[in-house]
Amino acid sequence: MTDPSPAVERRIPRPLPVHPLLFIAYPVLFLYSQNMGEVAPSEVLGPLVGLILIGLVVLAGLSLLFRDPRRAAIVVSALAMTALAYGFVAFGVPRSIPGWAQQLGWLALLAAAVVVAIRIRGRLGTLTTVLNGISAILVAITLLAIVPHLAGAVGAAEIDGTPAPTGASAPTGATETQRDIYYIVLDRYGSSEALRLGFRITDDSFPRWLADHGFAVGAQSHANYVKTSLSLASTLRMDFLDDVATRMGRDSDDHQPIFDILQDHPVGRFLQARGYRYVHIGSYYSPTTTSRIADENLNAGTNSDFVTALYDYSAIPALARRLGLSDAAAVRERHRVNALYDLAALERVPAEPGPKFVFAHILMPHPPYVFRADGTFVPDETPTGGATFATQIAYTNRRMEAILEPLLALPEARRPIIIVQADEGPYPSRYARDTIGFDWSTATTDELEVKYGILDAMYLPGLPPGATLPYPTISSVNTFRLVFDDYFGADLPLLPDRSYTSAGKFRPYDLTEITDRLPTLSR
Repeated sequence: MTDPSPAVERRIPRPLPVHPLLFIAYPVLFLYSQNMGEVAPSEVLGPLVGLILIGLVVLAGLSLLFRDPRRAAIVVSALAMTALAYGFVAFGVPRSIPGWAQQLGWLALLAAAVVVAIRIRGRLGTLTTVLNGISAILVAITLLAIVPHLAGAVGAAEIDGTPAPTGASAPTGATETQRDIYYIVLDRYGSSEALRLGFRITDDSFPRWLADHGFAVGAQSHANYVKTSLSLASTLRMDFLDDVATRMGRDSDDHQPIFDILQDHPVGRFLQARGYRYVHIGSYYSPTTTSRIADENLNAGTNSDFVTALYDYSAIPALARRLGLSDAAAVRERHRVNALYDLAALERVPAEPGPKFVFAHILMPHPPYVFRADGTFVPDETPTGGATFATQIAYTNRRMEAILEPLLALPEARRPIIIVQADEGPYPSRYARDTIGFDWSTATTDELEVKYGILDAMYLPGLPPGATLPYPTISSVNTFRLVFDDYFGADLPLLPDRSYTSAGKFRPYDLTEITDRLPTLSR
């Protein structure tokens, strides 16, 4: 059978070349489908629409060049997959295949697309139909996961995740304070025991420095939950998440009720009702980048986690490094910029008028490890002489001591309440290798201690007589219950110190209590 002639093909309705737009949409939707529970749909819509608009502009321009939108579409589809799917493919490629070989493969794909677009004749319509079908199938596969999730999320939207605990709205008493309050979260800063067990880090100079400067250090403190979002939500809500978990169900992966708590929480509302300005120093972790109830949001202005993940998976970082335009991996540069911004913001904010509540979520000593102990930036992973967890902790310690010293040097009546606390401990090595499928029922006692043991220190100046004092095993759910009861006369009795683990990264509400498995919290 011979190919149909151009004259015959003109009599057949030409298929509309929609495949470039679908190939553009596919990596965006695929990334969302793999992270639905932790990404709000609003974070996806912007980059999806923006990339499609860019694709339309490129398609229009190349259509003028090729004088046929179907020919231009072949090249645009190849460009879209090369630009947006580069990192996804690289993730699945064997490590034995070097980056330069992968990049040559993508260049070969682009060259082949250009050749086909120029030389194809009679089968142009057939190829367009095939590419339309392939791209439609890819998008449909992602939608099979996304649509049911969105339908379930609509049903959960009415859940109120932020009820104030009993007593949080109690009238203020004679002990009411006007001291500034700093809540500084150092992400994944483990307890001294956690660091020793997990990383053989025996330098506990920072906890000792805190104790020497009047902080009550909870040497046996533990996180209440296994991950940042749950842990911070519990702390800022001053309560456990049992009711949210019950209403969402064990099978739900929808984090939105938890994210809503982080955006609008009882701790911030309690203090704002008492005349405090809420200053929020945000990380590049999207749920804490800003707070919608804060009076002032300070952050480095970077994109959301979803947008940055799209960028990291694209070909742009690899291309920039290949051309010598960048000597650092994008994720490492972003980590450095945000850490330096947040630490500098903490240094500046004491000069602002009070009374103020300052919440700072700092992704240090959280990986990637980009700082040596002296603050030197390490642009890439190196076998020797690079940054490590220990050097990043050392740099964090030095900066934190410099930030805290001026606050502690203020006249006693003006010294702030300061809470320096981790949301979770670092990852044990087995968990780090499989954060999605790790079975916590198989975790050893040491692994639980590494993940749940946290730095927890409270500076509480001018406590009234009879005040409740921090105790060695206090967990973060009781942090503000203790502070608000002592300083504001709020009727917030302490809760039992309990710790829970989730069944998996995408089963946050499938909770199992592990309190009795933690060595220092066993009763």
